[in-house]
Amino acid sequence: MDARRDAPAAPAIASTPAERRLAFAILLAGTLIIGMGQTVVFAVLPPIARGIGLHDFQVLGVFMLSAVFWVSCGPIWGRRSDASGRRPFILLGLGAYALSMILFATAINFGIEGAVGGWLLYMLMLSARSLYGVFGSAMPPAAQAYIADRSDPSRRTAALAGFSAAFGLGAMLGPAFAGAVGVIGPLAPLYGVAGLSGLAVFAIYLRLPERTAPREKEERAKLSPFDARIRAYLVFGLTISVATAIPTQFASFYAIDRLGVDAAEAVTAAGVALSAAAGASLFAQVALVQRFNLRPQILMRAGPALMCAGHLIVAASTALGPFVFGMLLSGLGAGLVAPGFVGGASLAVSTSEQGAVAGLSNAAAAASFIVAPALGYLVYAAAPAALFLLTAGLAAACCAFAFLTPTFRAPDASPHA
Repeated sequence: MDARRDAPAAPAIASTPAERRLAFAILLAGTLIIGMGQTVVFAVLPPIARGIGLHDFQVLGVFMLSAVFWVSCGPIWGRRSDASGRRPFILLGLGAYALSMILFATAINFGIEGAVGGWLLYMLMLSARSLYGVFGSAMPPAAQAYIADRSDPSRRTAALAGFSAAFGLGAMLGPAFAGAVGVIGPLAPLYGVAGLSGLAVFAIYLRLPERTAPREKEERAKLSPFDARIRAYLVFGLTISVATAIPTQFASFYAIDRLGVDAAEAVTAAGVALSAAAGASLFAQVALVQRFNLRPQILMRAGPALMCAGHLIVAASTALGPFVFGMLLSGLGAGLVAPGFVGGASLAVSTSEQGAVAGLSNAAAAASFIVAPALGYLVYAAAPAALFLLTAGLAAACCAFAFLTPTFRAPDASPHA
């Protein structure tokens, strides 16, 4: 008999509270950088793309393809992190994000210099963003599961709100970062975000402990998006994410067509409105969700109601003041719904399924970037105000769904959490 095989495994040494706080801070810093990168790409790519001969629909295709891969691969990485640990997939996702940003910027640079053009240039750009979609999607579900693993069920929604807040803060800082670094060169913001991501990878490698051994890789049923415990959360998440994504993508067009300003003024007006929405969203996640530890059910009811009111104000507005106020109110609601459905889904499943459910929650939100552009263009072409009436209707439907669905009236924490 092999005594070593029969001997009990040495217990894991738990991290200290100070180590855990530092680990969470580093993890949220990496999340903030990813949020910055998203809006940096949105700010930098469109004007450069036209200069190198790409059509607007090709730019849209770059974003949509990465979203497709994100939706497809995120749940897979989340499930794998349940069996193999969170840290490897956090490092994989953030490292792939840095590499994809470098390759993406380099491909664009080839186009600016005239070394590559046409469809070859476009395929290089698509390949770089596909790397982000396929492998970068490993980071968010593993990071959310890492936080969920180390949070008491009674505080899990508040803890996960920190993840959403970090991404939202990054998204708000992205345009400012692009403007400040862009004086160096048009592609400097992309390379800058890649450099920050590399530093975050190094910090996570050194200072993000995961001393609990991965769970045994026993046969387990794959968590399905149709699982009765979570499917209502995913439906809610997809629908409310579409209602959130559409105004962001059409704010500048709306300012031109409804406020009657020129293109230059529209950029400023949309920037003010989107900054107000982002600031309100951040306030909701930090000052409300975390401070008062609000339950998912409350967040999923109050958030859509605020979004509906805000979008109705925007739909009726023909001046900057009401437009900005409506977007602010909408942002406040959006800041509540994300931790609401993500936290609720996390609490609905067992501890061994946290990576899988995080992957599915992220996929539901990311799928909005596939649906929103096409749906938005169809409705906007009919009438600009109709776009915000549509999103107000989606938010109202989500509010009613949150009140009427039995799953959302269940206790906050599952018995397995």
